[in-house]
Amino acid sequence: MSNLSGGKQSLYRRILHQSPRMERIVQEITVPSGDAVAVASVCVLGPVLGSFTQWLLREAFRNGCNRLYFLARDGYLMHHAAKILCEPLRLPIACRYLSCSRYSLRLPIFHLNRGAALDFLCRNSAGGITPEGILGRAGFSQAEAKKILPLIPMRLAPGECLPPSQLPELRRALAACPLFLEQMDCRSREAMAGLAGYLHQEGLLEGSPYAIVDSGWTGTMQQTLASALTALGHGRQLNGYYWGLYELPPGARRADYHCCYFGPEGGLREKARFNNCLFEAVFTAPHGMTLGYAQRGEGYAPVYGASPPERNAFLHKIESSTLQYVRILASQAGKAEWAHYDFEADRPILRALLSAFMHSPSIAEAKAFGSLPFSDDVLEGGEGQLAAPLTQAQLRALHLPHRLLGRATETQESAWYEGSAVLCGGHAGYHLMQHTLYQSLRHALKILRFHKERRGTR
Repeated sequence: MSNLSGGKQSLYRRILHQSPRMERIVQEITVPSGDAVAVASVCVLGPVLGSFTQWLLREAFRNGCNRLYFLARDGYLMHHAAKILCEPLRLPIACRYLSCSRYSLRLPIFHLNRGAALDFLCRNSAGGITPEGILGRAGFSQAEAKKILPLIPMRLAPGECLPPSQLPELRRALAACPLFLEQMDCRSREAMAGLAGYLHQEGLLEGSPYAIVDSGWTGTMQQTLASALTALGHGRQLNGYYWGLYELPPGARRADYHCCYFGPEGGLREKARFNNCLFEAVFTAPHGMTLGYAQRGEGYAPVYGASPPERNAFLHKIESSTLQYVRILASQAGKAEWAHYDFEADRPILRALLSAFMHSPSIAEAKAFGSLPFSDDVLEGGEGQLAAPLTQAQLRALHLPHRLLGRATETQESAWYEGSAVLCGGHAGYHLMQHTLYQSLRHALKILRFHKERRGTR
């Protein structure tokens, strides 16, 4: 890594020096001088992907799982990394890529539980949600939504974001609109036919033991997929492997959710300086989200949404660097060493790397990665910059004291607050300290709530 220069690169080098294995791999990769994306991809994302993949394959092998389904799009690089490592280790684990999304899995089961469907439809989004957006989540086109909106017993302003306080009222109004419910059910049943064909084609309706792999956060994709499989007559105890989970879906069994970096019951140090939105933005696929499934001859193919060429080019650059790290790791991996791989030995190094990258990015990193398009909504469209441009006043309004007093409700959020703080200029260190305090309290309360709820179910 002698060709890396500068303060941030030197910091990564000092951290990697704690792991002779990681340092040795990175030293074999040529990184263009001054290329913030390449440096972060090799020095941070490569070690993260390599360590997670080793942990994943070891855990799956120990648990007798012989097939892993990597969920699109977060599982794209994980899928490639697992296939690369499986070959030299000769592991009897089939690694498959499953094209799906919250939308493509949720829409088909709406007709099975209208109440749950309405709850899902009337969720707020960080960027706000319009009435047309709500109906879009139910499978209505913009033109179809315009015809339905006047029939909903509620005064709605088309094209305007709904205040979060109005969403419960909209839920009641949708529940009182027979035509909407009828058409939602119709779209749901049509979507279920395509999903059923695709899942059958990909082998999820077979009896062989398998598990899913995803980035994580709340585990709802696992629960939704299990509900769809049950509706298709193949109910089973579905297991999932994740980089991290902040919480579990209501009623979920903790033993079915396997966490690598942090779980809902702990990991406060890891969570406080981790950004899941940035993680999703870099560990993703160079294709659009899965909108549904179409029959092609005798088979089924996923239907993807749009993905801008500039976004794809950025992601291919990350893919090239991170998988280069994994290939070198695979060339040096022995089966005996892999069988005794200890993720806990890598944890402090990965925590330091992720903190340096996510919590304290350089200006070059904040510019490069912060410009990525990002949205937390179910459907694409209306994406903003990952690191939204915020003023000093907007950054201060998101500090812990203002949040506790309820003053941050109308303030623009940023998916990557730390990147926004660095790009804003002065007082970045102060804003980052305040954000760490907020994140620490927020996640500590979630951890306490998780333990309280678990005690209550015993």
